[in-house]
Amino acid sequence: MLNNAFLQNYINTGFDKVEGWCDPTLFKIMDFLENAEINKLGGCLEIGIHHGKFFILLNSLIDRQFDSYAIDLFDAQEFNIDRSGLGSLQAFKQNLVNFDRHQGENTKIISGDSTDSKLIRDLSEHVGTIRYLSIDGGHTPEHTISDLNLASTLVNNQGVVILDDILNHHWLGVLEGASSFLNNKPTLLPFAIGSNKLFLSKISCNPYYFKLFSNSHFNTKIVSFFGYPIVAI
Repeated sequence: MLNNAFLQNYINTGFDKVEGWCDPTLFKIMDFLENAEINKLGGCLEIGIHHGKFFILLNSLIDRQFDSYAIDLFDAQEFNIDRSGLGSLQAFKQNLVNFDRHQGENTKIISGDSTDSKLIRDLSEHVGTIRYLSIDGGHTPEHTISDLNLASTLVNNQGVVILDDILNHHWLGVLEGASSFLNNKPTLLPFAIGSNKLFLSKISCNPYYFKLFSNSHFNTKIVSFFGYPIVAI
């Protein structure tokens, strides 16, 4: 049983009905993060929506007064150069109505390429406080580097960034991009890995999250990832 009633409702009534790829263990991980003493205010943002399976999970944790943001190419699939997903705007909107905590009322949908300079500029200028930011867009090294840099700009100082497919052997561009990003003295650092995702936070809160997971039942082993100690979940 999850502590967060909105997470519990989604896993009971909608999660299996939304097409996509998402480890159910993430419900327990996000429920655990919700009990942390920090990172209480703001919305969520996801790059790479597909049909919204993980976005709806994240938005279950967001209070109505905060905006959340969903970014995907959606119908402009000619720009999906690595074919790493097939976002459907129609399916996403219907899933929001059917299964989202707020029925999509707090969600701002942005159709476009997350590496587009105008989109990046607009996001940097207009996006509000972000607690949770998921990266699951283009899986090339270039997309991954760009999206991690954007996440570092958008997520709040106590927020958590979640990078998908970090060890997926079909999408090695994610690992290559993460390697390049982490080897260039970033202010966004990893603290845990599991459920096919890498969890990162700003440098000032990284010790807090590392200790939080180190002392939790999720900790199976402390491993080194490009020179950073992280918790293997």
